[in-house]
Amino acid sequence: LKMSTSSVVPDQGSADEKFDRVGYLTEDEFWEPIKDEYVSKLASMSPEEVYPSPNPGPSNPDGSVNFECHCVGHLVASPCGWEFREAISCQKVATTEEDEGRCAEQLMTFMDCAIRTQCFKKNKDSEEKEEKKEQ
Repeated sequence: LKMSTSSVVPDQGSADEKFDRVGYLTEDEFWEPIKDEYVSKLASMSPEEVYPSPNPGPSNPDGSVNFECHCVGHLVASPCGWEFREAISCQKVATTEEDEGRCAEQLMTFMDCAIRTQCFKKNKDSEEKEEKKEQ
């Protein structure tokens, strides 16, 4: 383990700078008992206690959209999350194919937002990795 006990927080500067906090631990510190009461409580719980019910998937038991599902969570949290919710909520209440067609405006608004913000564009690192694989 390469760790020490310092932390770094950059000064606030331009909007382009990242403001991550990096914490370092020695190996001895890593193996010390957990001191934070909340984290200690979580660490002693079984997964069933931490996550009391399984995620039901894209639909809740009542038929509504489960926006907390891991399958759509990243879309809800994207810059176009509001547009995504509007489009999916519209489709969810549709009972026929014709009803689903009535959601075209909401779907196009979501797609326009996604294109405008490039919120689903691959990051530069993943593009470079793919290029290296192809070579």
